[in-house]
Amino acid sequence: MNLALLLPFRLQHQLKLHTKLFNMSSCPKVFTFDLDGCVWEPEMYELWGGGGAPFKTTNDGETLVDKGGNIVHLLGDTRLIMKELKQNPLYKDAQINVASRCDEPSWARECIKKFKIEDGLYLSDVFQNMEIYKGNKTTHLKAIAKHCNVDLKEIIFFDNEVQHCYDVSKIGVTAVHTPNGLTKKLFDEGLSKYPLTSGEIVNDPKKRKK
Repeated sequence: MNLALLLPFRLQHQLKLHTKLFNMSSCPKVFTFDLDGCVWEPEMYELWGGGGAPFKTTNDGETLVDKGGNIVHLLGDTRLIMKELKQNPLYKDAQINVASRCDEPSWARECIKKFKIEDGLYLSDVFQNMEIYKGNKTTHLKAIAKHCNVDLKEIIFFDNEVQHCYDVSKIGVTAVHTPNGLTKKLFDEGLSKYPLTSGEIVNDPKKRKK
């Protein structure tokens, strides 16, 4: 009997993906994520004019609401991906980081503390190092590489702004363009294509137009 036929389709897909990753010559040592427009929306600057901190949890931590009544929510499959990175043995040695140019770093850090992934697990339990300040994303990624004691080529980075992806790809980081936020499809595609040659990015809009 083929035991694979007895497994739920979703589990079969996960096993195939994990087998593929284990067969890769290498897997990223460091996963790094942008925040505004990638992990959550709206962007923090969009809360200016009466909104912003403090944030309160709603829907049992599923969403946050600022002092102006604006709702902040996680995008796409962010919750699923963060849970997988934290709990899947495949990533037990990986370091999970933030590289953000957010206009309100203190607001972002508060949101990270309050967004719940599942009972007993928050975004702050997943992210280990947070580089949140203005500047070219290459500065953020270089700081992360130094902090994590890894080569830039051992980092995979997810960002909704394509120019940031182009910038960091030139220093050896594998960059994944997530125009509509973090999704499982692009997360898996990024892993399957890691590591990329310098200058290339995953989900490059220039190539999609051809």
